[in-house]
Amino acid sequence: MRKENLFIHLLFILFIISGSCVIDGQNSEESKPPEHPASEFSFVEVPDPLSGTNPIHKIVPKTEPLVGLSFKDQHFHTQLVRVTKRGKIRHEYSRFDPFNKDQTMIILHDTDSGDFFVYRTQAMPYEQDSNKVRTINNLEETRWDPVDANLVWGQRDFSLIRMNVKSGEETVIKDFTRDAKIQPILKAEPDLYRITMKNEGESSADKRFWCFMLQGSQEDYRGCYLISWDRKLDKILGLYKIPKTESEIDWVGMSYLGSYVLIGGDSYNGGNLKGLTMANRELTRFHRLAHGISHSDVGLDTEGKEVIVMQNDRTDYIDLIPIDWNTKPILESGGSYEGTNRIKLVHLFYADDSPQGMSAGIHLCCNHAGYCVVSTYLENQKPEKNWLDRCNILIRLDREKPRVFYLSKVYNTCGAYWEETQATISNDGSKVMWTSNWNKEVGKENSFLLQLNMPKNWQTLLKNK
Repeated sequence: MRKENLFIHLLFILFIISGSCVIDGQNSEESKPPEHPASEFSFVEVPDPLSGTNPIHKIVPKTEPLVGLSFKDQHFHTQLVRVTKRGKIRHEYSRFDPFNKDQTMIILHDTDSGDFFVYRTQAMPYEQDSNKVRTINNLEETRWDPVDANLVWGQRDFSLIRMNVKSGEETVIKDFTRDAKIQPILKAEPDLYRITMKNEGESSADKRFWCFMLQGSQEDYRGCYLISWDRKLDKILGLYKIPKTESEIDWVGMSYLGSYVLIGGDSYNGGNLKGLTMANRELTRFHRLAHGISHSDVGLDTEGKEVIVMQNDRTDYIDLIPIDWNTKPILESGGSYEGTNRIKLVHLFYADDSPQGMSAGIHLCCNHAGYCVVSTYLENQKPEKNWLDRCNILIRLDREKPRVFYLSKVYNTCGAYWEETQATISNDGSKVMWTSNWNKEVGKENSFLLQLNMPKNWQTLLKNK
């Protein structure tokens, strides 16, 4: 046989061998069948999310996926794809949808520079130069418009601004320095320097109702006033001067439909704003919903009623908390749920010393009405022993019969803040995105983004199960 033909023949043999050993970017020895087989998009239901003895689907070693290569979760058969390269570029946080209305663009955060970038999603990796639309480094709390795919909203100093990301054109929606109620306050108190929701709060979903904190530079940059504002009427609905004893506030914002103001007061805060608090838009009536604040998100239940889903630091559960004057906080450790109007969704077992006690931290995302995604992040050297460890799950927020489904395993070990998984679901429910370092280079914040593509009829599939 001629040398060149022999060389080609050997290459062909190597190609056949490599093809037989690689399936969806993984070695054949790693392609074990799931411990609990599931058909495609069948959604494996958690038998009893209030129990610690649900089936544990442990991580199966798998080669790090290539960018743009679609693959299936080995236990739950959901469809995944890696969409970015390794680096410092990631989504901002679990509570916010990084995609625009038609998902042709995405906002990603450079954790080194602090800048935000708008990229097209036409090709992967998303952050490649040819996809770049714009750098955003002069707006705070940048969020997509719910209707126009080209618009984002953000704040600068005392102004609410809307920007067209393609043209760069800005529209000042509201300049509070010109407002008749706010202008005298700013003149009298020159240390006030911005309006803010403290990076975790949100407006109503339709961008009509807003709650801002007027923040000062003195006294450790404490919040000094709450402002409730109706964009449609351009009217200050409520103004509340925050006493120093009530200024331990983590975030402020509106409920999903804008019916109520929400204030994330710490458990050791005082007065009207102690613990997670709801208020009317006039800021004249305050009601404590929870002992303190933990990871949470605002949303709607399956009946379209406004709720908060939050980790309960008194009871070790994830709770569905109706935003309702009749909802009562649980203030004592291990306190009863009777008469509180709250609903247990998932038992976390942090306080349990059993072999299935939970080791992972959690985040919550309720962007898609009627549902909540819970993601977990496990720190280095912590064992995977609870059914929820190294999992992303989906909760159907049905008050009468909440149900929980596995979404995926989490190939991620957290050694620094920006390595936290922080999964987010898009507003339309079509995508779930989270951060992964594939359990490598832990602590270096050198990660990439994974995207789970939901089937078009997934809500119907869940209802019919």
